[in-house]
Amino acid sequence: MKTRNIIINTLLSLALGIFLLYIVFNNIDLDLFLDRLDNLDYSWIYLSMFISIFEHIVRGYRWNLLMQTKKTNLSTYITTHILIVSYFFALFIPRFNDFVRCYLISKTNNVKVSSSLGTVVSERIFDLISLLIISLLFFVIEFDLFVNFFSTYILTNISFDLFYLVVVFIFLTIIISFLYYLNKNSNAFSSKFSEFKNGVFSINKYYKNKKFLFSTLILWIIYFLMGYVIFFSLEETSSLAISSGIAVLVAGSLGMVVPVNAGIGAYHFLVASILLSYNLNYETGLFFATILHTSQIICLAVLGIISSLILFFKIRSNG
Repeated sequence: MKTRNIIINTLLSLALGIFLLYIVFNNIDLDLFLDRLDNLDYSWIYLSMFISIFEHIVRGYRWNLLMQTKKTNLSTYITTHILIVSYFFALFIPRFNDFVRCYLISKTNNVKVSSSLGTVVSERIFDLISLLIISLLFFVIEFDLFVNFFSTYILTNISFDLFYLVVVFIFLTIIISFLYYLNKNSNAFSSKFSEFKNGVFSINKYYKNKKFLFSTLILWIIYFLMGYVIFFSLEETSSLAISSGIAVLVAGSLGMVVPVNAGIGAYHFLVASILLSYNLNYETGLFFATILHTSQIICLAVLGIISSLILFFKIRSNG
């Protein structure tokens, strides 16, 4: 990817994030908002930040399962640092972290970028399936709330235009045809595509693997706990039930999908909006979302700096 394209992508994402933050905080009295920090029980926030460390460890372990072959001997310790650095990198350049971690794994281990990128795609697909399952669970537990939230904040912002659908279909057909042509006529591309495909379909070996499934379950429990424990740091949210924690997990996950730096704005809006259904006012929901999001960003920034130094010396010693 050209440097110019990366810069344009970063600036557009940052601009969108700032715009969303402006919309979200437009009618909020920031002085009163900040005064609420004095009433927080920070021990729960620190606990949430501590729990988030295990997210990276479990993700590193699970990614190793997808990349593991007879020729590789992957360390969860190193892979964890790679993941932390890649997510830290995404704070500045969104949607580029997957390429960063594939590059770093090639520098620290005998894993080709094309192959590891395939496992990343496979991992993303499995995460999407997991999110759909969790959303279904939330749908069953909180049927009325889910329908109201989805229709109010999701469907109202989605429009289907036949012309654009046809354009997208034609565009995808051209891309697929071009890739098919390259695969048939370019040995170099065919080799790289084969490595990528093997990485993607590596999940076929693990969708029944107990270690992979168990680590995925633990990963989503960690995501849930990272948000749920912060309920207890704020008096207004301390009595919320487990179902509200699942609601925050689903809404927050949707917010992180939006192509802005660390989901800023979108994450805050969706989490604050879903908490309206639990008899909280918008300002309280937004305050909670801000505390949760900011604490995780601070934790990631600290871990990112530490992991960057560790990998720097690791790669330097390998060279």
